[in-house]
Amino acid sequence: MKCIIRLMQIISALRRYRTALAENPAPLLWFSVASFLYFMGFSFYFTVFNLYLSEIGFTQSVIGTVLSARSFGSVLMTIPAALIVNKVGYRYNFLTAMGLAVAVQVLILLTRSVPMLILLGGLLGTADALFMIGISPFIMDHTKEEYRNELFSLNNALHTFAFAGGSFLTFISGFLGVRDPIALYTGIMWTGVLCASIGMIIVTLRVHTSLRTSLSNPFTREKLGSLRGFTPLLIVLIVPRTLVGLGASLIIPFMNLYFKDIFALPGPQIGLIYTFGQLATAAGMLLVPLVVRRLGKVRTVVITELFSLPFMFILAQAGSLAYAIPSFLIRQALMNMSTPVSQQFNMEITPVHFRTITNGLMSMGDNLSRALGSLIAGYIIQYRGYSYSFYAAMVLYFISAVFYYVFLSPWDRKGSS
Repeated sequence: MKCIIRLMQIISALRRYRTALAENPAPLLWFSVASFLYFMGFSFYFTVFNLYLSEIGFTQSVIGTVLSARSFGSVLMTIPAALIVNKVGYRYNFLTAMGLAVAVQVLILLTRSVPMLILLGGLLGTADALFMIGISPFIMDHTKEEYRNELFSLNNALHTFAFAGGSFLTFISGFLGVRDPIALYTGIMWTGVLCASIGMIIVTLRVHTSLRTSLSNPFTREKLGSLRGFTPLLIVLIVPRTLVGLGASLIIPFMNLYFKDIFALPGPQIGLIYTFGQLATAAGMLLVPLVVRRLGKVRTVVITELFSLPFMFILAQAGSLAYAIPSFLIRQALMNMSTPVSQQFNMEITPVHFRTITNGLMSMGDNLSRALGSLIAGYIIQYRGYSYSFYAAMVLYFISAVFYYVFLSPWDRKGSS
């Protein structure tokens, strides 16, 4: 009987997704298609980029430096990105970001100079910041309130499916008979450039919108006067995002190297593992509105984050793929399934005219911590191994979850009362 009830709940949730898609404007739907292709392009790039750098002779510490440059670039661009999207609007903001990202990825494929790779990594981070800064306000402006749970979840699930598609095609590439891993990884990344370029074309032709509800100059005298009262909440929003970013940077950018170094897996097999991880995450994101209705937004974020910790411990200790792969999949699904919930909740409790700058400052904290974490993790892994990075990330995730619950659960109760 319980199974039938659960099945009916899932069917009801799927019907709400259909209604949400039918009752929201076309620019949002076309943007979802474009961003799906854009993120699929990035998934080709990020699935094999570390492996590519490793194959051409770079150590983990050098790879960590290159990866951290991207995060530092995002940090430097965060506040300018918030001002740019407010000034030019969503469409031109997305086009600028996508064009810069495509150009940088092409240049990365044409050089093996470490200083140039670091510089290009920083530029890729600026493009990433510019693109990501507009997504949450864009969804807020283009969705009806009663369907925001579904649309935020669907948007994140589509991005996750995009990464799954890229990872799966990376796995398929292993059957093409290309024996030179450098040639294989280069070909995969060129395919990513093509996908991202098609996404940019769709934005150019189809994403036309004049809605700017969340876009306004937050630095007028009147709005700055109200900033003082909002500052404590702003700090509360930034801190857990920064802690999670720092924890994630200690392990996530190096997971493909973890499977390569610990279990001697080739790139295509790692791509298959990543595919299943992304699919599990996407499924969780699509079902998370059901959890939110039962637990509330804050408790959903906290519980899923805490439940991921035991599986990180198993990954740190795993001596067999039989333990490592299931733990990787479950950890990834649990840690990421509540991302759309926190994005929506953070935007809902933020005053309209502070949404882009709040999103920017949270991204700054996230990217700064990721930049420092990737830099540190490269040296930790090279000289101490992967386990220490997992343990440190567990501590940071735990502190973040407790902080989020203590300081933000009153806002969740206030919003639902």
